Amino acid sequence: MRLLPAATFAPVFEPLRDRRIGFVRPHGNVGDRMIEAGTVQLFEHFGVDWTLFDPDAPTAVDELVFGGGGNMGDLHPDNVALRARCLAHRLPMTILPQSFVSREEAGYQHVWVRERISLRHCRRASLAPDLALGLSYETDTEAQHETGVFLREDVENAVRRPADARDPVALCATPEEYLELAASHAHVVTDRLHFAIAGLITGREVTLLPNSYHKNEGVYEAWLADLGCHWARSVRRALSAARKRATVGRSR
Repeated sequence: MRLLPAATFAPVFEPLRDRRIGFVRPHGNVGDRMIEAGTVQLFEHFGVDWTLFDPDAPTAVDELVFGGGGNMGDLHPDNVALRARCLAHRLPMTILPQSFVSREEAGYQHVWVRERISLRHCRRASLAPDLALGLSYETDTEAQHETGVFLREDVENAVRRPADARDPVALCATPEEYLELAASHAHVVTDRLHFAIAGLITGREVTLLPNSYHKNEGVYEAWLADLGCHWARSVRRALSAARKRATVGRSR
């Protein structure tokens, strides 16, 4: 299933038609590759002529787009450096939906952000959904586990980790594995934004937890709450709320 209709993404993709687009793949993990899979599907849906672009071995294109889902600002210097190498080619460059952790001033043609707090760091940006919400995926997998707690083990971790928590990016190598891992649990509790989205795509109950800055809460408020996702400040609160929902469900 696709969580948001393709038409929701038209403001992002329709301006890219009728020119040769160089897609710049950000540094990232399997969650970022899931965003890329959604991006490719949307390129195809809107008839965008695109190719992968390597700024260190460039091909002839009219415009660049920098893949969505990461962070603008100084949290991940490798992507800051990658964007600088792209800008050196002096081509128009669009930033697909991101989150800002700090200001990053550069000559981008257009910047899309996926939650409203990031607009404070880039006032000329526009709001658009995270592109993983445009990924169409179907699964026949049945949930083999009731609840899975999946927490990140990097600089964005902000919640107390139970001993049995696992980081899903360490367990999966492909977007399909990521989606199927989420599908194997009836309830996914996670601070990995895109693992939460994987759970929603596969029709599972999902509780999203905070990360170290506003990304998770901002995307939850802008998009995921309306898609049935739950929000909790801690694993303990997430599990307690799930028990209460189950009790209410049984009493009806």
